[in-house]
Amino acid sequence: MTKKIIDISSISHTFTDGYMGINNISLSIFKGEFIILAGKNGSGKTTFLKHLNGLVMPDSGVITVNGQEVKKNLIQTRKTIGMVFQDADTQIVGDTVFDEAGFGLENLKFNRTEINSKVTKVLKDLSLFHLKERAPFTLSGGEKKKLAIAGVLVMDPQVIVFDEPFSNLDYPGTAQVLTTIIDLNLSGHTIIIATHDVETVIYNATRIIIMENGQVKEDGNPADVVRHLESFGIKEPCSLKLGFGIKPWLF
Repeated sequence: MTKKIIDISSISHTFTDGYMGINNISLSIFKGEFIILAGKNGSGKTTFLKHLNGLVMPDSGVITVNGQEVKKNLIQTRKTIGMVFQDADTQIVGDTVFDEAGFGLENLKFNRTEINSKVTKVLKDLSLFHLKERAPFTLSGGEKKKLAIAGVLVMDPQVIVFDEPFSNLDYPGTAQVLTTIIDLNLSGHTIIIATHDVETVIYNATRIIIMENGQVKEDGNPADVVRHLESFGIKEPCSLKLGFGIKPWLF
């Protein structure tokens, strides 16, 4: 049986202005899944994702990660679930690529030998090691996203969450990041990608969750859910419109 990593039971969250960001969501996430979280802007995707590792707490309901309640185990939760935000620049604080990738480990007081070892391995795995002395602000958009991923990977997470990972990237940058995400999933990481444009990742997905007005409206196999996308304001992949079925974005 596939291992359950995250269990979400009836969570809701209302902002201080009275706006309900998410409303009574219940679902489970399992090891090795590649999940697309789809929905129009304002559908609640980002608010929902921030609940997974305790950046936002629900007003009601419970989230557990590996059987432990998130709000009581924040440090372990954030080691287990890494988040890559839409704007990679907001995550970058280091003076060099190497320093940036090791920032989280330094905060957790890892010793320098272990930090150097973990960062070196991750940067090599992501083909970033040759940039280790570069200032992060000099990187391309795709390289910055990969650096944000490196900063998450050194924490050895089981789940990696991406919020609109391809926004503001050109084709080479998108291809770089998509290849990295696919490789991460193939190596055993559970992947959750929030997007309003599913075409880039639908071929690799094992599950699509559609959100609207803070609620989960559809949750299932991509082949079953994809035909319902446009009723929720999400563009159907061009390959389907042309009658070719679900095709890979990268050839």
